[in-house]
Amino acid sequence: MMTPNRFVDVIYTHTDGEPTCIIPGGIPYPQGLDIVGKRDFIRKNYDFVRTGLLREPRGHHDMVGVFVTPPSNADYDAGMLWCDGDDFMEMCGHGTIALSMAMVSHGLVHHDGSNVATIRFETPAGPVTSEVGYENNQVAWTRFQNVPAFVLHADVPVELPGVGEVLCDICFGGNFFAVLKWPYSQTPIGPDNGKMLSEMGVLVKDQINAKMDIQHPTETHIRGLNFTTFWQEPDHADSLYRNVHVFSDGKLDRSPGGTGTSMMMAYFERRGEMAIGDTIFSEGLLGMGRFEGKLLSETKVGDVRAVVPTVKGTAKVTGYAKWLIDDSDPVGRGFVVSG
Repeated sequence: MMTPNRFVDVIYTHTDGEPTCIIPGGIPYPQGLDIVGKRDFIRKNYDFVRTGLLREPRGHHDMVGVFVTPPSNADYDAGMLWCDGDDFMEMCGHGTIALSMAMVSHGLVHHDGSNVATIRFETPAGPVTSEVGYENNQVAWTRFQNVPAFVLHADVPVELPGVGEVLCDICFGGNFFAVLKWPYSQTPIGPDNGKMLSEMGVLVKDQINAKMDIQHPTETHIRGLNFTTFWQEPDHADSLYRNVHVFSDGKLDRSPGGTGTSMMMAYFERRGEMAIGDTIFSEGLLGMGRFEGKLLSETKVGDVRAVVPTVKGTAKVTGYAKWLIDDSDPVGRGFVVSG
């Protein structure tokens, strides 16, 4: 266990408004653990680092974080373990964009001086490869090739207040999402309607988890639904949609979403509204930035047809912190105020 008065260094970023707390080190992982084993080790021995940094008094309700781990083997440069104040998640796309840019700009990964730096990540969802591009001698963007995305179940009914039965699809883009078009046209997707979006997202997620056992076709550790995605028509004529991703206990993704853009392309491709090779733009809750998505090819995940996506976006570093986690301070290990 950590000794009293342990300092933890972090880097803070945002990707189109969605925050990330990067934890670049400090966990003494035992030798021989794969990425899922490292996550289990943190849960058992160092989960107070997650709660202490992402919950109050240091974090906040919607903070997302990542433990950057040593690679398990020579096929990777680093591992990513994504989490929020509630628990761990399998993957995070907005955060991958931010982490990749931060690792290159802060010298946390080898770069040969070319205009594009490549980082090979391992995640509980599978391998993810980032390309970080330079403009004017500064890191400017990340494009990452995500794990395959697919539609697992189509036309799953849920009930929404004032609307009745609506149908959603269960899609995977690194995490499992329930996807449906936002049915409340008088309260469109935007920051002013965050409370309603949060409540409806949790309502959808809870209904589906109560009646379905959602299981990844090949990865037995990936199961259950943690995200609801609502989408509507976009603000920009050349965007495909505007959306919001509601996750965990009603947290709202401010960005267009990286695993979200991946699975939304699988969703629209299955509906015949985009094709392999197409490039699209996605809009998020704030409507201030867009991600660029592209489908490279099709593949199979077990017996399920899938597509191979890339997502491109940009992020900014917002600051740095050296936090003190004191064993004698139980409040400092993080708390949640509901309501």
